Amino acid sequence: MNIQDLAFRMEERLDDFYTSGDPAVLREAEAEKLAHRLYYAIDWLAPYTGTDAARAFNVALLLATFHFQRFQYDGSREDAKRAVFLYQLVCLTAPHHVPETVLSSFREHSDEVNDTPSESRLAGYTAQGVNLLKEAEANGERQLLDDAVEWCLLSARANPRQDVLWAEALVTLGNVLTRRYEYTGDEKDLDRAFHVTVKAVEVIPEDDPCRLKASSGFGHIAIRMFQRTGEIHMLDLAVNALREAAYGAPADFEHRAALLTNLSSALSERYRHTGLADAAAEALDARAEAVRITPHGHPDLPSRLVNLASALASRAGHAAVGDDQHDEAVTLLREALPFVPDGHPDRPGCLHLLGGVLRARFTQKGDPRDLADAVDASRSAVQAGTASGYLRPDLLRGLAEALSAYAGHFAEPGVLTEAVTALQEADGLLSDDHPDRTETLSALGFVLRDRFKATGNTADRDQAVAALRAASAVPTAPAQARALAAVGAGEIAADAKDFTGATASYALALEQLELTAWRGLERPDRERLIAKFPSLVADAAACAVRAGKAERAVELVEQGRGIMLAQALETRTDHRDLRVRAPELADRLSEILDELERLSDSPSGLATRETQERRRAHERRAALARRREELLAEIRALPGHARFLRPPSFSTLRAAAARGPVVLLAASQYGCWALILTGADVRVVPLAVDVRQLADQAVAFLHALGGEPSPLKARNAVLDSLAWLWKKVAGPVLDALGCSEPVGPGGEWPRLWWCPTGLFTLFPLHAAGNHRAADSGTDTALDRVISSYTPTLRVLLHTREHPGPPAGEDTRGLIVSLPSTPGRPDLPAAENEARALHQRYPDAQFLTGPAATTQAVTRALTHCSWAHFACHGSQDIAQPSRGALMLHNGPLMLWDLANLRLPHAELAFLSACETFRGGVVLADEAITFAAAVQLAGFRHVVGTLWSIDDAQAPIVADRVYENLSRQDTLDPAAALHAAVRAMRAERPQAVLNWAPYVHVGP
Repeated sequence: MNIQDLAFRMEERLDDFYTSGDPAVLREAEAEKLAHRLYYAIDWLAPYTGTDAARAFNVALLLATFHFQRFQYDGSREDAKRAVFLYQLVCLTAPHHVPETVLSSFREHSDEVNDTPSESRLAGYTAQGVNLLKEAEANGERQLLDDAVEWCLLSARANPRQDVLWAEALVTLGNVLTRRYEYTGDEKDLDRAFHVTVKAVEVIPEDDPCRLKASSGFGHIAIRMFQRTGEIHMLDLAVNALREAAYGAPADFEHRAALLTNLSSALSERYRHTGLADAAAEALDARAEAVRITPHGHPDLPSRLVNLASALASRAGHAAVGDDQHDEAVTLLREALPFVPDGHPDRPGCLHLLGGVLRARFTQKGDPRDLADAVDASRSAVQAGTASGYLRPDLLRGLAEALSAYAGHFAEPGVLTEAVTALQEADGLLSDDHPDRTETLSALGFVLRDRFKATGNTADRDQAVAALRAASAVPTAPAQARALAAVGAGEIAADAKDFTGATASYALALEQLELTAWRGLERPDRERLIAKFPSLVADAAACAVRAGKAERAVELVEQGRGIMLAQALETRTDHRDLRVRAPELADRLSEILDELERLSDSPSGLATRETQERRRAHERRAALARRREELLAEIRALPGHARFLRPPSFSTLRAAAARGPVVLLAASQYGCWALILTGADVRVVPLAVDVRQLADQAVAFLHALGGEPSPLKARNAVLDSLAWLWKKVAGPVLDALGCSEPVGPGGEWPRLWWCPTGLFTLFPLHAAGNHRAADSGTDTALDRVISSYTPTLRVLLHTREHPGPPAGEDTRGLIVSLPSTPGRPDLPAAENEARALHQRYPDAQFLTGPAATTQAVTRALTHCSWAHFACHGSQDIAQPSRGALMLHNGPLMLWDLANLRLPHAELAFLSACETFRGGVVLADEAITFAAAVQLAGFRHVVGTLWSIDDAQAPIVADRVYENLSRQDTLDPAAALHAAVRAMRAERPQAVLNWAPYVHVGP
């Protein structure tokens, strides 16, 4: 422990004394031992100059204070004697620190007492600290940083006023301590840096130029604090302070590039931790601007080039700079390397990033030379770094990942042992709760898995699972990283036939996926993050089934399917139990959820916002999401509310089958099953379907609907798909339910709800069967059950818990018709369809042609109990949130409608194309226009799975409404089922016309 370390410990001891007021703090044996060591570390009679003099002053001041305070409490002559001796030295520089009684004695005895240092002299002390910091940044010498600390402390302590000069000294001290933390990894330096910088910021006026430098330093420190602790609050502080400074600084401010650089670092961390894509884009712009305004030859240009390369390599679809992100990043890094020679503190980071970018470029382009270069660069980075630097775990992980990729491509498994060693060392350097442990342990787990595959050593496999499970349990790490680790553990366990262990890991992954898609993000970001786990729901359910836990499988399907739907349902649930138990908490929760919903994140809303408005909305949304989490923790602490707004248990979910069985379908690499939920239990029906076969069928089916130019071939392909669905899926399910024969005339029709997952969502399960002319026509779902669909079990329960309008309430309708839509083919039959319906219901509001605008339709929906749309619809299976109905002045977007609250809504008939089609991407989010309409309030929805025939649509609609008019109790599912069967009876081969119609609802 050097002199400075001892001095800081003495300062901490004095702080404890001032805080507690307990003189025993100064009388403890450890305190006396510390004072003794510190006193004899200095030769007090030596003629010190320069840094040595600054150090002697700093130590003298601390020790003089220590001994004087001890004397004050117990009158010790030894303490008084030593305090007087040390205060004689302090008087030469900062007499204001000397107690008045001692100072008067010095003057009486003509001891030397100097004047307080002038402002120029104090500024000179700080400048000396700045110069030493710059020199250290150029050559990486730790001692220069130690010396800089002494000068900054001298400047602050020799100043009798807490003015801007004093604050500037503390800001510089914070910068020096932060840089030293980066060199040594000593966390106490970072804590001290944060403490002194906060003190400085508190006294600097808003309009003082020094405040910009203070904000820059504070932001940089807060970033490092966040990286160490994972506390998102620190990152928010960094972003807010740096945005204010960087965007508020004059264009000619000399440190503007530094502000932009620090801001970009904070934004990059926000993107990495939360997935906010706008943060990545803003970070790239800030780094590009910082490089642009940095003169050639400036000492900070190399590090700014490295930062820009980092942003380019990790950007999320943002193309502000260049076209090929990896090529440009490699070029920038190789340009920067000559400016950071051996010994330069920025060289390890530059080489580390170069290795990572080369590895990413290999993945993209497949050039094996990039892999070899990546290993060389990563190994050089480790060699260039210090053994104790805060970056060393990152450098070791980068080397291990490069070695792992090299071993996989060149079939050299022996290289993996070096990777394992590097990762074990990296993990040993991190505290148990360090946020980076998840990435390090994840990398270790995957390397051990690869070594197991190469050698067959089961110990490696077991250690891989243990490492990945430990990675998924680090509470401070990003939720996405924890989810990926849990998925990795689940995959390895499942491959080893440990399906119980796999189920536990996949369950943890689903929990983390919910946290990944947290309410603080806009919808596009949540969708992008969820899309990274396309098979998680099915894999979790399959492993649970194979572990003999069918009820758990149902819970996991429900937990992972429709995550964003579940979030939206929070706002539409009255939480009556909470309101009875804690009305104040219920009110606060409603306020937060309502405001979250008002912050529109639909594509149309986001596109019209200005940059500043979007940033304010980001900050507000994140703040509300955190308040929601805090409030939920408070609510769940109440008796009986531990599961409040958590995924429902099986005992709750089984109520969804109260009116008939619900069939959940899941296809995984571990097997394909139908889970039939009944009022009593859940039955498991194995399906003779391979997940690859399902994918091939989905491709063929989608091609028939959208890519096959021959109508005959398209029809035959769809008939083939329906026959395959019957043989492999629907037939076995109905047989298991005892629905093995067609329902005869006058017979009672069984009800069934389909809740498919994954690619099963693309198929017309309700129409499965052998429909060719040569077939008997009895092997079909249409002849055995009335089918409905539900996005999730929670949605089904929600619609049943919220009954429609009372029988006596006005059931006003809305008819929307667009026979001609700008930019779209005409739909001449849509006018006939709407007018026929209006004749049937003349009191319904009728919006057609130019009157059918998005604004008019939205207003009308708030007053109607039923609505009928006869217009164009569209869906993008790659981006299902772009689903829309095409109105006169533009699209009525799926999520614009979902955000509505329609208190009178009961039935919506969407006589438009693709209104129940979801996506190949985000299949388990059930993003369809029909689901959005149901979320807005319509309990029953009639939708379509693909494009419908304009000429046939009026016939289907007329038959549905005719059937509804004959019912004593509203049953849209039965009305649609009868209409479709009638259409099939007339034109059995016209499957493309009658099969797309579906009912969604209770």
